[in-house]
Amino acid sequence: MNFKFRKTVEVKKLPCRRFVLFFMFVSLAFVAGCFGDEDEKAAEQQAVPVKVYKVTEQSFPVKGEYVAQIEAKKTVEIRSRVEGYLKARHFDEGQIVTKGQLLFVIDPRPYEETLKQAEAELARSVATLNKANTDYKRFKTLFDQGAVSRDEFDTRVTDKQVLEAQLNNAKSSVKQASLNVDFTSIYAPMEGIIGKTQVNLGALVAKESSLLATVSAVDPVYVNFSIPEKEYLFAIKEIEEKRNQDLPARSKTLRIILADGKFYDHNGTFSMADRAVDPSTGTLSLRAVFPNPEKMLRDGQYAKIVALLKEFQNALVVPARAILDVQGRKSILTVSSNGTVVENAVTIDYSNDQSAVIGKGIKDGDLIIADGVNKIRPGTLVAPEIVTPKNTK
Repeated sequence: MNFKFRKTVEVKKLPCRRFVLFFMFVSLAFVAGCFGDEDEKAAEQQAVPVKVYKVTEQSFPVKGEYVAQIEAKKTVEIRSRVEGYLKARHFDEGQIVTKGQLLFVIDPRPYEETLKQAEAELARSVATLNKANTDYKRFKTLFDQGAVSRDEFDTRVTDKQVLEAQLNNAKSSVKQASLNVDFTSIYAPMEGIIGKTQVNLGALVAKESSLLATVSAVDPVYVNFSIPEKEYLFAIKEIEEKRNQDLPARSKTLRIILADGKFYDHNGTFSMADRAVDPSTGTLSLRAVFPNPEKMLRDGQYAKIVALLKEFQNALVVPARAILDVQGRKSILTVSSNGTVVENAVTIDYSNDQSAVIGKGIKDGDLIIADGVNKIRPGTLVAPEIVTPKNTK
C-alpha cells in the first residue's frame, strides 16, 4: 500500500517539473528578446539626425549696393555780362532748351547809343588821321627840299603817330560797344533743362553777379557714390585679372534703384575713381555714367547703385554660418559616406553675411552641416537629411 502511494506522488511531480522548465525557457527567451530590442534601439539612437546641404558648383555674382547721388554732367549758371533792365524772357521754365536758343534780353538802348557814339568817334579819328597823313607827305617833300626845318617836320610825324593811336583806340571802343549790344541778348550755352528764372522782368540786372537761371545737361548724367576700400580692392583685382588675360572689359554692368524701389531702365558704366581714399570714412569716391534719354534723372536726385564687383564661375558656395573659425583657422563639417562627421580645413575666396565661396577643402557633391556646427564633434555618427538652402547669393 505504501508503494502505490509513492508512485502516485512521483507521477504527479513529473508534469510540474516539465512545466517549470518550459516556463523558464519562455522567460529566458522573452528577456533575451527585450535586451536585443534595447541594443538595436541604442544603436539607432547613436545616429544623430542633422540637416545638411549638398554642395554644387554654381555661378556666384558678387554685388555691392551703395547710396548714390545723381549729378548733371554739366551745369552752367546764366548771368548777364552787361548791366541793365531785364526786358524779355524767351523760354518756359523747367523745359529743354537748345544750344544757341535766345533766353533773355536786356534793354539794349543805352548800349546802342554808346555804339553810335563810338562809331562817330571812329569816323572823326579816321578823318583826322587822313588830314595828318596828307600833311605828313607834304612836309616830307618840303623837308627833303630844305624848305622847312627839321623841327616842323618832326611835329608832323608826331601828330600822325598820335592820330594813328587814337584811331586804334576808337576802333576798340566800337568793338567793345558792339559786344555790349550783343551781350544784351543772352543765349543758351548748351542743350539741357533750364530751371526757374531768378530775376523778374523789369528788374535791374547787375553785371556778372545777378543769377538769371541755371541750365543742366542731363543726358547722360553722372552718378556719384562711395565704396569701401576692401570692396574697391576686390573689384580692381578682378579688372586687372581680366586685363592680363586679354579678356574684354565688362560694360554696362551698373544699375541704379530709384526712390520707388524699382530698377532704372538703363544700365551705366564706370567712369572714374577719385585720387585718394577718404581717411575719415575709409571709402573711395567713384563716378558712373548713365544715359538719360527720357530726362527722368535730375541733378541732386538720390538713388541706390548696384555694382557687379566680380562673378565666380563654377564656385562652391556654402552658407556663411557653416564656417568654423578657431583662431583664424577656417573649417567646415562634412558628412562622410559612412555617416560620420569630418572636419575639413578650407580656404575662403570670398564671404559676406549670408554666403562664402570656398576655394579649397571641399568638392562638388559634399554634404555639409550648416546648423548647430558648434554642438557637433568630428567622428559623430549622424543621420543626414538633405535640405535646400534658402539663399546662397
